[in-house]
Amino acid sequence: MIVVIPTNRAIRLDYLEPLIEAGARFIVVDDSEGSIRVDHPSFAVYTWADRRRVLGALEVAIPKGNGACRDFGFLLAWKESDDDEVIVALDDDCMVYHEDFAEQVNNALSSERRAIATTEQRHLNIMDFYSNTPDHLFPRGFPYSARGHYHPCSFEEAEPGHVAFSLGLWKGVFDINAIDKLEGPQWFHQDAELHYKSVIIPKGTLVSVCSMNMQFRRKVLPAVYQLPMNIEVIPGWVIDRYGDIWGGFILKTLMDLRGEAMVAGEPMIHHLKEGNYLRNIWQEHLCHLVNDEFLEMLADAAERIQPTGYLDMMEALHDELLRAREKRSMILRRYLDQLEKAMGAWIAALKT
Repeated sequence: MIVVIPTNRAIRLDYLEPLIEAGARFIVVDDSEGSIRVDHPSFAVYTWADRRRVLGALEVAIPKGNGACRDFGFLLAWKESDDDEVIVALDDDCMVYHEDFAEQVNNALSSERRAIATTEQRHLNIMDFYSNTPDHLFPRGFPYSARGHYHPCSFEEAEPGHVAFSLGLWKGVFDINAIDKLEGPQWFHQDAELHYKSVIIPKGTLVSVCSMNMQFRRKVLPAVYQLPMNIEVIPGWVIDRYGDIWGGFILKTLMDLRGEAMVAGEPMIHHLKEGNYLRNIWQEHLCHLVNDEFLEMLADAAERIQPTGYLDMMEALHDELLRAREKRSMILRRYLDQLEKAMGAWIAALKT
């Protein structure tokens, strides 16, 4: 098991003790010129200088200054892992509190029978998986256009098929849109509990994939690409904080094409820190405006992508985005200009 953690703050070994005890290897992506130190033999720390050395002209694939820098850790994991190895992604402010976290990861990615969420809607609210949280609470990235007529999902038992990706959920600080913190329901839940340990996300349904707690099989890694963020598309306004959300929409779309299952639930982590929500409101604003347009573009592209390996499907998607650019709004078009360069470099780096 390889654990990838991005940081520009610090790594707390006590947050990760159950995984250290389980024998996991850790790749720490230092999002700086070298401010992070970890004194433990299971941890390898990589800085911007390492990224320049490894990637050279392909460095544009990996963002700086935000959590999407974890892509460098994913690239290293791709090159260093065995075919059957599991990759875990965590944030530096997440505490692993289950002693059997590694065992729960293996259970989540197993073929054991479990609940499936049933809904007739395109977008599924993962907050429905909690048993003791308020109504009308939505995760970051859940489209506002899908909220007014949303009905909570129900659950029944099913066979998951081949599980390739598990979205681990959280207690403590929930991951919601910053603007929802102004008037929305309570978003801090220290004692959050789940209806079921693991729930299958049905085919044809999209969810917000928050990157702070993810577990997946190596083969799916090319499609777990965190899109580049903090890109200025209008003077003073950026596309930001949706790298994992839009990347997750891409991932689920490609998994559906392959007929492989995404699940969500355990193992949970304790999310400890809240960001600056006023700054986050500014960062997320343009993403809210073009979220539906991005989803429309993705759905259209998926109609022309054949179910092959994930790297090949990502390359096909890259080509489709190139063709789609001219039909998009000015905001999304300017973002796509940067995404196409970065995604092309990501694909090339994985092939190197």
